[in-house]
Amino acid sequence: MPSFIAVAYVSSACRRFTAEALDALLVDARAFNATAGVSGALLHQDGSFFQYLEGPESGVAQAYSRVKRSRRHRGLIELVAAPVEQRHFSTWSMGFAEPAASELQSIAHATWRAEHRAACLHPEPSPGLALLLAFWKRAQFDRSSAA
Repeated sequence: MPSFIAVAYVSSACRRFTAEALDALLVDARAFNATAGVSGALLHQDGSFFQYLEGPESGVAQAYSRVKRSRRHRGLIELVAAPVEQRHFSTWSMGFAEPAASELQSIAHATWRAEHRAACLHPEPSPGLALLLAFWKRAQFDRSSAA
């Protein structure tokens, strides 16, 4: 079974992102992530970013290194960088959503470290990941219902 790693972080935009600037950022990230074998999700709300990256350790390290070098944001706070048993965003080289500010805050301020239970073969996701996955499921349902 392949070994994956996940990284989640929050940061703030240095200046306001226009819709065109966000589109350009997503096109670039999606192309890079597809090449590196990385999947994940980017959430943005009024200059606040949350990103979750997952995939092979080398690919995630390359993508995260690009993120850390970017001058488009500041105040990067790493929430978690840890091995994961499976991908949760396997069909998204970089999914994107703009949640309500309160939802973004809930996800960003949740606990991102999973509890280790030796007796459990399939550990529960961390509270932060559980919130992100629940949000993502609702966001995807809302998009498909609106279509």
